[in-house]
Amino acid sequence: MPENPCVKEREPMDITLERLDEIDGSAIIVETPELSVAQPEFVIGRAEDCHLQLGSRFVSRHHCELIVDGRDQVVRVRDLGSENGTYVNDTVVMDECELKDGDKLVVACIPFEIHISSEK
Repeated sequence: MPENPCVKEREPMDITLERLDEIDGSAIIVETPELSVAQPEFVIGRAEDCHLQLGSRFVSRHHCELIVDGRDQVVRVRDLGSENGTYVNDTVVMDECELKDGDKLVVACIPFEIHISSEK
């Protein structure tokens, strides 16, 4: 069956969260071309079913999620009704916010810098 030229395939991107409050500068890989997330959402929180578990009591069980749109090469963060908030560059995320390479993402009180690249 021929490919539909109107349907764009999901292209994996390099997405890394660099934790800024640790001495070793730990990096969490969200997605690479070799390791693509099964779902377009990457959930961050305290719960065991989160993709990234943070052990702080200030972080909600399901705090926020990264939404990876490989078709449009966009990454967004969505707050999931957290009590202590999600922030991008010191601005509270009320619903959803697009992330750019180098943005500072704070989950409750835990700071990250996001690194995004694609072979676009």
